[in-house]
Amino acid sequence: MPHKIRIHMLQAEQGDAFLISCGTDADRKHILVDGGTKKTYGELHRLLEPMGKRGERLDLLMVTHIDNDHIGGIIELLENNGPAESPQLIPIADIWHNAYLQLQFPKEHRIAEHQRKIAERLIAGGDGTGGDGKGEISARQGSTLGALLYENKYNWNRCTEGKAVHRDSLPVFSLSDDICLRMLSSTKEGLEKLGKDWLNKLYDQNYVGKPGTDALFDDAYEMMLRRMEEQRKANKRKKQSISHAPATWDSFKEEEVEEDDGVANGSSLAFVLEYRKEKRLLYLGDAHPSVIVEGLRCHYADEQPPYTFKAIKVSHHGSGRNTIPKLLDVVDADFYFLSTNGKYGHPDISTLVRIVDRPGRERTLLFNYETDSVAYMRGQQARQQERGVHFRTEVTTYFEI
Repeated sequence: MPHKIRIHMLQAEQGDAFLISCGTDADRKHILVDGGTKKTYGELHRLLEPMGKRGERLDLLMVTHIDNDHIGGIIELLENNGPAESPQLIPIADIWHNAYLQLQFPKEHRIAEHQRKIAERLIAGGDGTGGDGKGEISARQGSTLGALLYENKYNWNRCTEGKAVHRDSLPVFSLSDDICLRMLSSTKEGLEKLGKDWLNKLYDQNYVGKPGTDALFDDAYEMMLRRMEEQRKANKRKKQSISHAPATWDSFKEEEVEEDDGVANGSSLAFVLEYRKEKRLLYLGDAHPSVIVEGLRCHYADEQPPYTFKAIKVSHHGSGRNTIPKLLDVVDADFYFLSTNGKYGHPDISTLVRIVDRPGRERTLLFNYETDSVAYMRGQQARQQERGVHFRTEVTTYFEI
């Protein structure tokens, strides 16, 4: 299968877990982007174990941002894989992950006892996924993603000498002669906003002074971010329960949405994968649309929008706040990947309608679960075709472009 980009869109519950493979035989490269929730690890194991037995490796494991829906399966993978030098499942050449270590603000080598106790309390608060708001992870010291990378000595952000990976520090990365990644998000500014937000939350806990430099604060940072994201999602569910969704195709298309302003999603990695200069895959993570538009204009200044791709991985599981008209005015593709099981109302029907109800081409929406949104779009196909809106829907976990 030469010159194909092969994409496994795993069933990752409400999260993301994508294995992207290019090339054949000795030239084959594999990129794993995120790992979904903790329960996704079973899917990851079934996919990666035979690869490891064939002598293959993950050339790059990319963690887009800290969110239980994206890193839960990665934590399970690294716990089961063990040390980098003697992997139990599959070798991993490089890992990209922006954690506390990469935040650029003043830190203190020595901390007082009250500062340590506050950090320990933040860790004990858990990741927010449990019925009590804590989650099993809170009871397992050293089980955060950052701790596992430290302990097992993986190559961590090696391409930036351990510093943060973002569009400003690493505009372009060549994985091989045939595979190029053009970074769109996050930016230095996006990561600084996340760091400031975390510091403000830390000071809300009556913390005084600079945060520490040791692994305790790595764990506290990651756990607090994961818990904050769970609370944000819970608030979104409450708002949805009292809102009234549009009822017609045109009202979905014209529904007004505000751009996502969450600082965690603003730190999400997003990129264009270029393969053999023939095919382009736009992978949007959970990134903010305005940041994506800015990045595309920087990388493709010699092209006139709309920028065309073979496929687009839609941002933030199809949330309307991440696929706004400003973005769709400048990007298009034949295929659109949407990863979610329908939790939190994703994908938003307004997103799907806005993607397909544009002139120029027939578009295919690819989903990894049957959801109410998929059923709606499937039910609209014949009716909208009469209006000149041509699209297809498909539920699949594997696709080649």
